[in-house]
Amino acid sequence: MKRITLSKTGIKNLAEFDWIKYFKYNNAHLLKLDFNQNNELTKKELALIAPSIRAFQIGEGSEGTHLRKTVKKFAARTHYHEYEEIMNWFILEENRHSQTLKKYMDIYGIKPANTMWIDTIFRILRKLMGLECEVTILVTAEMIALSYYTALSNATHSELLKTICKQMLNDELRHVVLQSDTLHKISEHRNAMLNCFLRSVRKMIMRITSFVVWHKYKNLFIRGKYPYERFKNHCMKYLSESIYIEKTGSIKLRKGRAR
Repeated sequence: MKRITLSKTGIKNLAEFDWIKYFKYNNAHLLKLDFNQNNELTKKELALIAPSIRAFQIGEGSEGTHLRKTVKKFAARTHYHEYEEIMNWFILEENRHSQTLKKYMDIYGIKPANTMWIDTIFRILRKLMGLECEVTILVTAEMIALSYYTALSNATHSELLKTICKQMLNDELRHVVLQSDTLHKISEHRNAMLNCFLRSVRKMIMRITSFVVWHKYKNLFIRGKYPYERFKNHCMKYLSESIYIEKTGSIKLRKGRAR
């Protein structure tokens, strides 16, 4: 799989895009997963992918209690009334991702993790401030996931796992657009210097996170055709696209802007 750009989502006008309609359609048209394909992985492949799948499975699963509270406050303050329902659908999709990975793990006897230090740090950071902090951390994790699921798809010959990754990529790509558009709504009437500073913070968070995640699961990434420089560059390109949406409220990237 090659890197998929955010512009490939088919969303032409973010201001008029009906997220609730999209989520309903997407959840009614999921890719078919045949969990009877239960002997595709070799022992070597299983050992390779198990640590990272355990981490991403726990990362995808959350009741979103704190997120729901911040969403409710933001929706009331901005009169963006449909935002609560949009984010309920988003949380539902994230939980579906966790359940799908858990079902795949069960086939091969991969025990789920109770906690993961990376996930714990992300959850703590998300709760430090309000919605903007939550969304910034969420969208960082989702952009990392885009490169991770691409690498995971490349790493084995499992057709079931490749189909799971394809569905994940479809969903996460649009999640990144959604969260980037939320950041646009938060930042569009704010001081330009503060926005510039916060974009620099986002770049710093991405550089640190991509470094930590790649080195934690480097064997998987190398097998999935993602040497560190490629992984880092792809993550930073996703961030550039996300920042463009946050700045402009538009998904169509002008030539030369994603750097």
